[in-house]
Amino acid sequence: MGTVLYVLLLPLLLLLLPGHGPTKALTKNSPTSQPWQASIFLDSRYRCEGALISSEWVITLINCFGSFPLSHFTVALGQHRLNLQNAEVLSLVEELIPIPRSLVDSRPGSLVLVKLTQPPSIKSSIYPISLIQSSIFFPWKKTCWAQGFKPDFDPYIPPDELWGAKMPLMSRTNCQAIFQLQSDCSSPEIGMPNGTLCTGPPVNSPEITVADGSPLLCFSAGQWVLLGVMTWGPCSSNGLPEIYIPIHSISTWIQANFPNVRVVKGPSKAQLKSK
Repeated sequence: MGTVLYVLLLPLLLLLLPGHGPTKALTKNSPTSQPWQASIFLDSRYRCEGALISSEWVITLINCFGSFPLSHFTVALGQHRLNLQNAEVLSLVEELIPIPRSLVDSRPGSLVLVKLTQPPSIKSSIYPISLIQSSIFFPWKKTCWAQGFKPDFDPYIPPDELWGAKMPLMSRTNCQAIFQLQSDCSSPEIGMPNGTLCTGPPVNSPEITVADGSPLLCFSAGQWVLLGVMTWGPCSSNGLPEIYIPIHSISTWIQANFPNVRVVKGPSKAQLKSK
């Protein structure tokens, strides 16, 4: 995990997202409420984050589960999800379906779909995030969002909330060049798989740590969409880029196999040029 800066202090404004019924207030400038966010626990210990993409499925990193039996995992959703005693919805894990590695060239981690044994009712505090189908709608320097913890985070005593962080998108070339300058990286020749998503650290404070599996959100076509999932980094230090597995390369496969998942195509190139 890398380190990022920014505290979400913007007020809550009303904006209804299409296609998911009643919603909490969201703004174009910041996803103040994140009803699609899921927290995954191994017994009572916090493990990672994920994103609800339908009433039955959460997407996250496969290394979140390791070799532990699925019966030891709990997925928490809704308000106070970081507290197993007060979470709005708790579900056990029925099965894991790994995303084919041929669709995502990202090492060493990969993505997995987590099936919930107790799917939640879709409502204002719990509803899925849509997937983006193409990366062309997110030019470099566009600002997206992720969530994370304060530096004193203890997995045995999870905090009451996560903090939002502005994440400016960065080209893979620039991202790789920054890591190559770090003396503590494992290799002077840092390889970035094709399609790797990078974000640069924001400028404001206090610093927070983005959790593994956290969704990277961007605003497109009038709503918040899932652009990537937080994954590995070649080395960790303050001010370094964050690394994400992209969603656009797997959205077609997910939609074909899980038709309840909503995919957003976004505006056409002609529409973008006309703005």
